Amino acid sequence: MSESFDDAEIDACDALRSADSVWEPDERNAFFASSRSKHAHVSLAVRQQTVAGFKLDNAVPLDIRVHFETAKNLYLYAWFVYRFHPVAEHYALVSLEFALKERLMLLHGENGNKPPRGLSDLLKEASSRQLIRNESFTHRMQWALMRAKGRLTHQKIDQMISSGQDFISYPEEEVILTPEELDFDWLNHFIELIPKIRNGYAHGSSTLDPTVLFTFEIVCDMINQLFAGVQTYTEFHS
Repeated sequence: MSESFDDAEIDACDALRSADSVWEPDERNAFFASSRSKHAHVSLAVRQQTVAGFKLDNAVPLDIRVHFETAKNLYLYAWFVYRFHPVAEHYALVSLEFALKERLMLLHGENGNKPPRGLSDLLKEASSRQLIRNESFTHRMQWALMRAKGRLTHQKIDQMISSGQDFISYPEEEVILTPEELDFDWLNHFIELIPKIRNGYAHGSSTLDPTVLFTFEIVCDMINQLFAGVQTYTEFHS
């Protein structure tokens, strides 16, 4: 007789930790590679240094900065509970929505109107007002290089299959950025992608994709753009 869902046991690494094992790292982190490290397994100290690098500017309202720090702490504690990674990613995206609402609410308040509801519409309005722009993304060149590496990797895999080889490698010098990669419309790509990711988490998901640091880059960049040029948050209320 096959095992039913009711009889299936939760895997030990997903179950509630015992008091004795709560400080032990989740073994799955051995396979979670940091985008800033050449090594798949990094120490807790390196993980902390990595996520600490995502900093919101002082012009960003304190409540939003605290919200984003919570997302960063969730990522740090994912060292102990691997399934905190999607929780951290979701919370980072909620930080972005929080920032969008606050920024647009102040602009709408000047006319007695309310900003749109929903992350997708908030992103679209921020874009139309040029509060977030392609040319202001600080990681744009890194993302273009990432796309170029992915393109070349797919080409090499096709070559490997057609030639019957078991392995193929290429030097970094072969990665040449194309005009399409350099001019890629990241903003509209993110406007379409981000709400889908957030909604997937919000409605329940078993996703464990190791994309959280890339999401942190996007969110940190966008929030800083929203409040760029503002000396203090109180300027909005003057």
